[in-house]
Amino acid sequence: MYLNMRLIPDQHRLDIRSTAEMTVDQLALLRLPLGTSEVIRDYEDENRPRRGGVIFGFVPLLMTYILMECRKTTYRGIVKNLSDHDCACLGLPVGKDGKFMRPSAGTLNGFVNNRLSKVADQLVTELAKAVLESIPGSMIITLDSTPMQASSWNRDAEYNPHYGMRMDKAHIVMVNGHPLFMFQSSGTAGDNPFAAPLIELFHSVNPGGRKCSLCADGAYYCFETYALVYMRTGAVMACNLPEGAVSSGLEEEDIRKAYCDLWKADGYDPHRKNDTDFMLRFLFRNGRAELAGMYIRDLAMSGEKRGENPRHVCETVRRAMKRWVDFDIFRIRKATKELRVKCRFLCVGLLSALFRGYT
Repeated sequence: MYLNMRLIPDQHRLDIRSTAEMTVDQLALLRLPLGTSEVIRDYEDENRPRRGGVIFGFVPLLMTYILMECRKTTYRGIVKNLSDHDCACLGLPVGKDGKFMRPSAGTLNGFVNNRLSKVADQLVTELAKAVLESIPGSMIITLDSTPMQASSWNRDAEYNPHYGMRMDKAHIVMVNGHPLFMFQSSGTAGDNPFAAPLIELFHSVNPGGRKCSLCADGAYYCFETYALVYMRTGAVMACNLPEGAVSSGLEEEDIRKAYCDLWKADGYDPHRKNDTDFMLRFLFRNGRAELAGMYIRDLAMSGEKRGENPRHVCETVRRAMKRWVDFDIFRIRKATKELRVKCRFLCVGLLSALFRGYT
Protein backbone atom coordinates (compact mmCIF):
# COMPACT_ATOMS: atom_id res chain seq x y z
CA MET A 1 0.00 0.00 0.00
CA TYR A 2 1.02 3.61 -0.48
CA LEU A 3 -0.57 7.01 0.00
CA ASN A 4 -3.03 7.20 -2.89
CA MET A 5 -4.53 10.68 -3.29
CA ARG A 6 -6.39 9.53 -6.42
CA LEU A 7 -8.92 7.88 -4.12
CA ILE A 8 -10.54 11.30 -3.71
CA PRO A 9 -13.06 11.53 -6.60
CA ASP A 10 -12.52 14.58 -8.76
CA GLN A 11 -16.16 15.61 -8.47
CA HIS A 12 -15.78 15.74 -4.68
CA ARG A 13 -12.72 17.95 -4.70
CA LEU A 14 -12.90 21.61 -3.76
CA ASP A 15 -12.58 24.71 -5.92
CA ILE A 16 -9.06 25.53 -7.00
CA ARG A 17 -7.08 27.45 -4.37
CA SER A 18 -10.11 28.26 -2.25
CA THR A 19 -9.30 30.26 0.89
CA ALA A 20 -12.52 29.36 2.70
CA GLU A 21 -12.35 27.60 6.06
CA MET A 22 -12.18 23.83 5.74
CA THR A 23 -15.21 21.98 7.08
CA VAL A 24 -15.16 18.61 8.77
CA ASP A 25 -17.10 17.10 5.84
CA GLN A 26 -14.39 18.25 3.45
CA LEU A 27 -11.66 16.90 5.71
CA ALA A 28 -13.42 13.53 5.77
CA LEU A 29 -12.27 13.06 2.17
CA LEU A 30 -8.73 12.51 3.50
CA ARG A 31 -9.61 9.44 5.58
CA LEU A 32 -9.54 6.95 2.71
CA PRO A 33 -6.20 8.10 1.22
CA LEU A 34 -4.58 8.25 4.67
CA GLY A 35 -5.74 4.68 5.25
CA THR A 36 -3.49 3.62 2.33
CA SER A 37 -0.37 5.21 3.81
CA GLU A 38 2.55 2.78 4.00
CA VAL A 39 4.28 5.03 6.56
CA ILE A 40 1.30 4.95 8.92
CA ARG A 41 0.80 1.21 8.46
CA ASP A 42 4.46 0.45 9.23
CA TYR A 43 4.46 2.73 12.27
CA GLU A 44 1.33 1.09 13.72
CA ASP A 45 2.72 -2.40 13.08
CA GLU A 46 6.04 -1.58 14.78
CA ASN A 47 4.40 0.11 17.77
CA ARG A 48 1.50 -2.26 18.38
CA PRO A 49 1.14 -2.85 22.16
CA ARG A 50 1.99 -6.31 23.43
CA ARG A 51 -1.18 -6.43 25.48
CA GLY A 52 -4.58 -4.94 24.92
CA GLY A 53 -5.58 -2.92 21.92
CA VAL A 54 -5.31 0.59 20.57
CA ILE A 55 -8.38 2.67 21.33
CA PHE A 56 -7.63 5.51 18.93
CA GLY A 57 -5.95 4.69 15.64
CA PHE A 58 -3.33 6.88 14.01
CA VAL A 59 -5.59 8.15 11.20
CA PRO A 60 -8.53 9.30 13.43
CA LEU A 61 -6.13 11.15 15.73
CA LEU A 62 -4.37 12.73 12.76
CA MET A 63 -7.73 13.79 11.36
CA THR A 64 -8.68 15.28 14.75
CA TYR A 65 -5.39 17.19 14.86
CA ILE A 66 -5.93 18.57 11.34
CA LEU A 67 -9.42 19.73 12.35
CA MET A 68 -7.91 21.40 15.42
CA GLU A 69 -5.47 23.35 13.24
CA CYS A 70 -8.23 24.30 10.78
CA ARG A 71 -10.41 25.62 13.59
CA LYS A 72 -7.36 27.38 15.11
CA THR A 73 -8.15 26.10 18.56
CA THR A 74 -6.31 24.18 21.30
CA TYR A 75 -6.11 20.50 22.24
CA ARG A 76 -8.59 21.11 25.02
CA GLY A 77 -10.82 23.27 22.83
CA ILE A 78 -11.14 20.80 19.94
CA VAL A 79 -11.93 17.84 22.21
CA LYS A 80 -14.49 19.82 24.18
CA ASN A 81 -16.39 20.92 21.07
CA LEU A 82 -16.42 17.71 19.02
CA SER A 83 -19.98 16.92 17.92
CA ASP A 84 -21.21 13.45 17.01
CA HIS A 85 -21.11 14.50 13.36
CA ASP A 86 -17.49 15.57 13.78
CA CYS A 87 -16.63 12.23 15.35
CA ALA A 88 -18.27 10.31 12.51
CA CYS A 89 -16.39 12.30 9.87
CA LEU A 90 -13.08 11.87 11.70
CA GLY A 91 -13.54 8.12 12.10
CA LEU A 92 -13.43 8.07 15.91
CA PRO A 93 -14.53 4.74 17.44
CA VAL A 94 -17.90 3.98 19.00
CA GLY A 95 -17.93 2.64 22.56
CA LYS A 96 -19.95 -0.22 24.03
CA ASP A 97 -22.66 2.24 25.00
CA GLY A 98 -23.13 3.19 21.36
CA LYS A 99 -21.64 6.66 21.84
CA PHE A 100 -18.57 8.07 20.13
CA MET A 101 -15.37 7.91 22.13
CA ARG A 102 -13.48 11.20 22.22
CA PRO A 103 -9.75 11.42 22.95
CA SER A 104 -8.66 13.54 25.89
CA ALA A 105 -6.62 16.69 25.36
CA GLY A 106 -3.61 14.84 26.81
CA THR A 107 -4.06 11.94 24.39
CA LEU A 108 -4.17 14.27 21.39
CA ASN A 109 -1.22 16.29 22.68
CA GLY A 110 0.77 13.11 23.23
CA PHE A 111 -0.10 11.88 19.75
CA VAL A 112 1.24 15.04 18.08
CA ASN A 113 4.40 15.29 20.18
CA ASN A 114 5.28 11.61 20.50
CA ARG A 115 3.77 9.77 17.53
CA LEU A 116 3.12 12.15 14.67
CA SER A 117 6.47 13.90 15.23
CA LYS A 118 8.34 10.64 14.56
CA VAL A 119 6.87 10.12 11.10
CA ALA A 120 6.00 13.67 9.98
CA ASP A 121 8.99 13.91 7.63
CA GLN A 122 8.24 10.49 6.16
CA LEU A 123 4.59 11.43 5.63
CA VAL A 124 5.61 14.67 3.90
CA THR A 125 7.85 12.69 1.53
CA GLU A 126 5.17 10.07 0.91
CA LEU A 127 2.64 12.81 0.19
CA ALA A 128 5.06 14.53 -2.20
CA LYS A 129 5.43 11.31 -4.21
CA ALA A 130 1.65 10.86 -4.30
CA VAL A 131 1.16 14.44 -5.53
CA LEU A 132 3.70 14.05 -8.34
CA GLU A 133 1.99 10.82 -9.43
CA SER A 134 -1.35 12.63 -9.62
CA ILE A 135 -0.04 15.39 -11.93
CA PRO A 136 -0.42 14.09 -15.51
CA GLY A 137 1.50 16.74 -17.48
CA SER A 138 4.39 19.12 -17.04
CA MET A 139 5.16 20.69 -13.69
CA ILE A 140 5.84 24.24 -12.54
CA ILE A 141 8.19 24.32 -9.54
CA THR A 142 8.42 27.43 -7.38
CA LEU A 143 10.94 28.37 -4.70
CA ASP A 144 9.96 30.99 -2.17
CA SER A 145 9.91 31.87 1.52
CA THR A 146 7.13 33.20 3.70
CA PRO A 147 7.26 34.93 7.10
CA MET A 148 5.90 33.28 10.23
CA GLN A 149 5.10 36.14 12.58
CA ALA A 150 6.07 35.94 16.24
CA SER A 151 5.03 38.03 19.22
CA SER A 152 6.68 41.44 19.53
CA TRP A 153 7.98 40.28 22.92
CA ASN A 154 9.42 37.01 21.68
CA ARG A 155 13.18 37.49 22.02
CA ASP A 156 13.83 34.07 20.51
CA ALA A 157 12.57 35.34 17.15
CA GLU A 158 14.73 37.77 15.21
CA TYR A 159 13.46 41.12 13.99
CA ASN A 160 13.27 41.42 10.19
CA PRO A 161 13.38 45.08 9.11
CA HIS A 162 11.88 44.31 5.68
CA TYR A 163 8.70 42.88 7.19
CA GLY A 164 8.89 45.09 10.28
CA MET A 165 8.29 42.32 12.81
CA ARG A 166 9.85 39.49 14.78
CA MET A 167 9.49 36.28 12.82
CA ASP A 168 10.82 32.98 11.56
CA LYS A 169 10.90 32.02 7.90
CA ALA A 170 9.45 29.02 6.10
CA HIS A 171 11.35 28.14 2.91
CA ILE A 172 9.06 26.13 0.64
CA VAL A 173 9.28 24.33 -2.69
CA MET A 174 5.94 23.88 -4.48
CA VAL A 175 4.91 22.04 -7.62
CA ASN A 176 1.90 23.38 -9.51
CA GLY A 177 0.92 25.24 -6.37
CA HIS A 178 1.17 22.23 -4.04
CA PRO A 179 3.61 22.65 -1.12
CA LEU A 180 6.04 19.71 -1.12
CA PHE A 181 8.89 20.42 1.29
CA MET A 182 9.81 23.09 3.82
CA PHE A 183 12.73 24.26 5.93
CA GLN A 184 12.34 26.60 8.89
CA SER A 185 14.94 29.27 9.65
CA SER A 186 15.47 32.44 11.66
CA GLY A 187 13.69 35.56 10.48
CA THR A 188 16.81 37.17 9.01
CA ALA A 189 18.24 34.11 7.21
CA GLY A 190 18.86 34.41 3.49
CA ASP A 191 16.69 32.50 1.03
CA ASN A 192 19.31 31.20 -1.40
CA PRO A 193 21.14 28.87 1.06
CA PHE A 194 17.93 26.83 1.26
CA ALA A 195 17.57 26.50 -2.51
CA ALA A 196 19.99 23.57 -2.80
CA PRO A 197 18.44 21.34 -0.07
CA LEU A 198 14.93 22.07 -1.38
CA ILE A 199 15.90 21.21 -4.95
CA GLU A 200 17.64 18.03 -3.77
CA LEU A 201 14.52 16.99 -1.86
CA PHE A 202 12.41 17.56 -4.96
CA HIS A 203 14.91 15.56 -7.03
CA SER A 204 14.67 12.69 -4.53
CA VAL A 205 10.95 12.25 -5.31
CA ASN A 206 11.33 13.03 -9.03
CA PRO A 207 14.30 10.88 -10.04
CA GLY A 208 12.92 10.25 -13.52
CA GLY A 209 13.46 13.88 -14.47
CA ARG A 210 9.94 14.63 -15.71
CA LYS A 211 9.64 17.81 -17.76
CA CYS A 212 9.24 20.86 -15.57
CA SER A 213 10.01 24.55 -15.28
CA LEU A 214 11.26 26.35 -12.20
CA CYS A 215 10.72 29.94 -11.14
CA ALA A 216 11.97 32.00 -8.22
CA ASP A 217 12.36 35.59 -7.12
CA GLY A 218 15.56 37.62 -7.05
CA ALA A 219 16.62 36.20 -3.68
CA TYR A 220 17.73 33.04 -5.51
CA TYR A 221 19.87 34.84 -8.08
CA CYS A 222 23.09 32.84 -7.82
CA PHE A 223 25.17 31.06 -10.49
CA GLU A 224 25.41 27.88 -8.41
CA THR A 225 21.63 27.83 -8.01
CA TYR A 226 21.14 28.21 -11.79
CA ALA A 227 23.51 25.28 -12.27
CA LEU A 228 21.91 23.05 -9.65
CA VAL A 229 18.41 23.67 -10.97
CA TYR A 230 19.57 22.70 -14.46
CA MET A 231 21.34 19.56 -13.22
CA ARG A 232 18.41 18.30 -11.19
CA THR A 233 15.46 19.34 -13.38
CA GLY A 234 16.88 20.14 -16.83
CA ALA A 235 15.15 23.53 -16.61
CA VAL A 236 16.65 27.00 -17.01
CA MET A 237 15.50 28.83 -13.89
CA ALA A 238 13.22 31.82 -14.46
CA CYS A 239 14.46 34.29 -11.87
CA ASN A 240 13.83 37.98 -11.27
CA LEU A 241 17.15 39.55 -12.25
CA PRO A 242 18.71 42.28 -10.12
CA GLU A 243 18.82 45.80 -11.49
CA GLY A 244 21.84 46.30 -13.75
CA ALA A 245 22.42 42.58 -14.38
CA VAL A 246 24.48 42.03 -17.54
CA SER A 247 25.39 38.95 -19.52
CA SER A 248 28.77 37.36 -18.84
CA GLY A 249 29.33 36.93 -22.57
CA LEU A 250 30.14 33.23 -22.34
CA GLU A 251 29.82 31.30 -25.60
CA GLU A 252 29.60 27.59 -26.23
CA GLU A 253 33.26 27.66 -27.22
CA ASP A 254 34.15 28.84 -23.70
CA ILE A 255 32.30 25.88 -22.24
CA ARG A 256 34.08 23.54 -24.66
CA LYS A 257 37.49 24.95 -23.69
CA ALA A 258 36.77 24.53 -19.97
CA TYR A 259 35.59 20.99 -20.67
CA CYS A 260 38.75 20.10 -22.59
CA ASP A 261 40.91 21.49 -19.79
CA LEU A 262 39.52 18.72 -17.58
CA TRP A 263 40.52 15.90 -19.93
CA LYS A 264 42.11 13.97 -17.05
CA ALA A 265 38.89 13.87 -15.02
CA ASP A 266 36.78 10.72 -14.80
CA GLY A 267 33.99 10.66 -17.35
CA TYR A 268 35.72 12.86 -19.93
CA ASP A 269 34.74 11.86 -23.47
CA PRO A 270 36.59 13.50 -26.39
CA HIS A 271 33.73 12.60 -28.72
CA ARG A 272 31.16 14.71 -26.85
CA LYS A 273 32.73 18.13 -27.30
CA ASN A 274 29.66 19.28 -29.22
CA ASP A 275 27.16 18.11 -26.62
CA THR A 276 26.52 21.24 -24.56
CA ASP A 277 24.26 19.51 -22.06
CA PHE A 278 26.84 16.80 -21.38
CA MET A 279 29.64 19.35 -21.00
CA LEU A 280 27.62 21.49 -18.56
CA ARG A 281 26.85 18.48 -16.41
CA PHE A 282 30.48 17.38 -16.55
CA LEU A 283 31.67 20.82 -15.43
CA PHE A 284 29.14 20.80 -12.59
CA ARG A 285 30.38 17.43 -11.32
CA ASN A 286 34.00 18.54 -11.49
CA GLY A 287 33.94 21.71 -9.44
CA ARG A 288 33.01 24.21 -12.16
CA ALA A 289 29.40 24.80 -11.09
CA GLU A 290 29.80 28.59 -11.15
CA LEU A 291 30.99 28.60 -14.77
CA ALA A 292 28.13 26.30 -15.80
CA GLY A 293 25.70 28.55 -13.91
CA MET A 294 27.00 31.67 -15.65
CA TYR A 295 26.36 30.10 -19.06
CA ILE A 296 22.88 28.91 -18.03
CA ARG A 297 22.05 32.35 -16.60
CA ASP A 298 23.08 33.88 -19.95
CA LEU A 299 20.63 31.53 -21.71
CA ALA A 300 17.87 32.82 -19.44
CA MET A 301 18.84 36.45 -20.08
CA SER A 302 19.07 36.00 -23.84
CA GLY A 303 15.53 34.72 -24.02
CA GLU A 304 16.63 31.55 -25.78
CA LYS A 305 15.10 29.45 -23.03
CA ARG A 306 13.26 32.16 -21.19
CA GLY A 307 9.90 31.22 -19.78
CA GLU A 308 7.25 33.03 -17.83
CA ASN A 309 7.76 33.42 -14.11
CA PRO A 310 4.34 32.42 -12.72
CA ARG A 311 5.21 33.16 -9.09
CA HIS A 312 1.61 34.24 -8.55
CA VAL A 313 0.87 30.51 -8.16
CA CYS A 314 2.91 30.11 -4.98
CA GLU A 315 1.88 33.53 -3.66
CA THR A 316 -1.80 32.61 -4.03
CA VAL A 317 -1.28 29.27 -2.30
CA ARG A 318 0.66 30.90 0.54
CA ARG A 319 -2.26 33.21 1.23
CA ALA A 320 -4.64 30.26 1.13
CA MET A 321 -2.59 28.04 3.44
CA LYS A 322 -2.44 30.79 6.05
CA ARG A 323 -6.24 30.94 5.92
CA TRP A 324 -6.55 27.17 6.35
CA VAL A 325 -4.02 26.89 9.19
CA ASP A 326 -2.44 29.44 11.53
CA PHE A 327 1.08 29.36 10.08
CA ASP A 328 2.50 31.96 12.47
CA ILE A 329 4.45 31.09 15.63
CA PHE A 330 2.38 33.02 18.18
CA ARG A 331 1.74 31.15 21.44
CA ILE A 332 4.03 28.24 20.58
CA ARG A 333 6.60 27.14 23.14
CA LYS A 334 10.21 27.33 22.00
CA ALA A 335 10.76 23.66 22.83
CA THR A 336 8.00 22.51 20.47
CA LYS A 337 8.10 25.28 17.85
CA GLU A 338 9.88 23.36 15.09
CA LEU A 339 7.71 20.31 15.68
CA ARG A 340 4.44 22.24 15.47
CA VAL A 341 5.51 24.09 12.33
CA LYS A 342 6.50 20.79 10.75
CA CYS A 343 3.13 19.24 11.65
CA ARG A 344 1.26 22.29 10.40
CA PHE A 345 3.11 22.05 7.10
CA LEU A 346 1.97 18.43 6.80
CA CYS A 347 -1.58 19.69 7.39
CA VAL A 348 -1.43 22.27 4.60
CA GLY A 349 0.08 19.66 2.28
CA LEU A 350 -2.83 17.32 2.91
CA LEU A 351 -5.36 20.14 2.61
CA SER A 352 -3.86 21.19 -0.74
CA ALA A 353 -4.54 17.70 -2.04
CA LEU A 354 -8.28 18.26 -1.56
CA PHE A 355 -8.48 20.72 -4.44
CA ARG A 356 -9.59 19.96 -7.95
CA GLY A 357 -6.46 21.24 -9.63
CA TYR A 358 -2.91 22.22 -8.85
CA THR A 359 -2.45 25.06 -11.35
